[in-house]
Amino acid sequence: MASYSPVFVFLFLGFFILSVSNAQQPSSSSRPSGLVFTVSRDPSTLQYLTKISIGKVPVNVVVDLGRESSWIYSSRGCASASISGAMTAQSNSLKNGEWVSGPNVTARGISFGCEASAGALRGLAKGARGIIGLGRSGVSLTSQFASAFRFSRKFSMELSSANEGTLYFGDGPYTNQQFRQPLAYTPLLTNSYFSTDYFVDVNYIEIGNSNVTYNKGLLSINKKNGMGGTKFSTLVPYTTMETSIYKAFTSLYIQRAKAMGISAVSPVAPFSACFNASTIESRPDGLVVPTIVLGLRSDAYWQMTGPANSLKLVKDNVYCLAFVDGGSKPKTSIVIGGHQMQFNIMEFDIPRSRLGFSPPVQFSELSILLLGLFSLSTQLTFFNCNLLQLCILKADRLFEIIYKLLPQNKHVESHPDESGDLNQILTSRMQGKKKKRTCSGS
Repeated sequence: MASYSPVFVFLFLGFFILSVSNAQQPSSSSRPSGLVFTVSRDPSTLQYLTKISIGKVPVNVVVDLGRESSWIYSSRGCASASISGAMTAQSNSLKNGEWVSGPNVTARGISFGCEASAGALRGLAKGARGIIGLGRSGVSLTSQFASAFRFSRKFSMELSSANEGTLYFGDGPYTNQQFRQPLAYTPLLTNSYFSTDYFVDVNYIEIGNSNVTYNKGLLSINKKNGMGGTKFSTLVPYTTMETSIYKAFTSLYIQRAKAMGISAVSPVAPFSACFNASTIESRPDGLVVPTIVLGLRSDAYWQMTGPANSLKLVKDNVYCLAFVDGGSKPKTSIVIGGHQMQFNIMEFDIPRSRLGFSPPVQFSELSILLLGLFSLSTQLTFFNCNLLQLCILKADRLFEIIYKLLPQNKHVESHPDESGDLNQILTSRMQGKKKKRTCSGS
C-alpha cells in the first residue's frame, strides 16, 4: 500500500468530502427494498472483493468495513478529487417467502474519490482498482445508496472463503435466512477517535465453558485516546488480540484441546497454537474441538468453532488456531477479522446503532433430513468418520462448502428417548419420518 503523510491524507479526504457535499446528491427513480452484490475472497491477500459498475465500466474493488469513503484508481488521471456517475446494481426481494434476485436498478450521482497514482494500488488484491468504504459516515457507499434509493442506512454481509459470499444494502431478505433463527442483536459502540469503525462490547471470552482471564480494562474504549475495545475489520484476515489477552486465550485453548485428546504440534506462522489433525475427532456435524464464545452486551454471544471460523488448515494434517498476536500496544485490543466473520449473516444497522448476527442454532429439521438422506441413500456414506477426516485434511474448502449448506447448524439436540451416536439418531429420525408418511397415506 502506498504511504502518504497524515497531512496529505487529511487534506485529500477533506477535499473529497467537500466535493461530495457540493456535488449532485445521489438519486434514483427505483425503490427496491435492498441491493445485493457478490463478494469473493482473494486467495493471496485474503481481502474481500466485489464488482461495481460506474457508467458502463465494471471494476473490482476491495471491501473495507470501517472506511469512511470510497475511491477508484484512474489511469487517465483525475480532473477533480471525486468521480461522480450512475451506478447499476442488482436488487433483491421476497417471493412466496423466499429470497429472489430482482431487476437491475440505477442510482445517479454516486461519488468516489479519484486516485491518479498507481502506487495507491500496492497492497491491494490483484486486479483491484479501488476500495469501497462501508464505515459510519455520510459519504460511505452505504449512506449514498440509502440516499438514492430511500431505504434504511443498513448493510449486511455473509462472507465465505469457500465460494462466493454476499453483500447486501438496505433491508433483507437474505439468502438462506429462512433456514436460520432470527438474528441476535448487540449494540454498536461509538468511539469518537475512530468514529467510522464498528465496535462492540465484549464482556467475557469463554473457551470450552472456561473463562479466559485477562485485564477487563483492555476491552473498554479509553475516552481520552480511543484505544482499546473490540471492532470488526474485513482487511484483517484473522482476529488479532492484544498480547496479554492472546497469551491467555491460546493457553486456555491448548489446555481445553489437550483435555479432549488433541495433540499440539509446532506452530506455523503467523499462528502460535497448532494441532495434529489426526487427533481431532470428526463427526457428521463437524470437528470436535473447543468452542469459543465472545459474550456481548444484551445477552448476545458470538460462537466460533472448527474450520469455519476458529481453525485453519495450514498444511496436511495440521490445523492452527486462526487468531494472531496483535502486539502489546495496539490501537484496538481485539480486531475481529474476516475468517471469524465467515458463514454468519452480519447486519450493520447504523440508524439503530446495533449489530445483528446469525446465532449458533440446533440442527433444523431440514438439516436433519438432508444429513439423513446423505447417510442413508449412498453406499459410500459421505459422513463416514474416516472418509470425512480424509476430506477435511485434503480439502479444507470442501468442509466449508458443506458447512455453509447446513446453515450454521452445530449441534443435534437429542430427545430423552434417543441414545447412541449421531448417525444412529439421524437414522432413527429418518425412519420415524418414513413411518409418519406411511401412516398419513403419502
